[in-house]
Amino acid sequence: MDTDDLWNELFGGGFESMAKRMEKMFSELEGIQGSNVKTYGYTMYQDSDGNRHVREFGNSPGDTVSYDAIEPLTDVSLEGDIVRAVVEIPGVSKEDIVLEGTKSTLSVNVNTPNKTFNRTLALPCEVDPDSAKAEYNNGILEVTLAPIESPDPKKRISVQ
Repeated sequence: MDTDDLWNELFGGGFESMAKRMEKMFSELEGIQGSNVKTYGYTMYQDSDGNRHVREFGNSPGDTVSYDAIEPLTDVSLEGDIVRAVVEIPGVSKEDIVLEGTKSTLSVNVNTPNKTFNRTLALPCEVDPDSAKAEYNNGILEVTLAPIESPDPKKRISVQ
């Protein structure tokens, strides 16, 4: 299914159709407890060229998924002179978290008898892995890294 078909399927019936779908999703989740909780959502946007994009996250409804191995929700941003990665990994201790970094990626791994989280994040620019600082509090891991200055800065080229 292409993004236009998905866009029309999700919004073709208007808000009434979406409300029915949401009601169905919540009714399917009733009675689910503990490790069987499903996480599902999507981000939809239209770029400046008019192309529609849909990005799903979590465990898709109806999938047969092992709930002890999930992909954590993440956010990576370049904020001035730091790269910040935020990863939601609740229910583990900081000693269970294994971080590995390269100039262009950050890998987060947790392997315990009850929980398994694995995610490799693409970073918005090259960073110095030795500059990494990580804090874990209330299920949220925050890692900051220093970008590497490019030895050859961009230079504007005039068109004749």
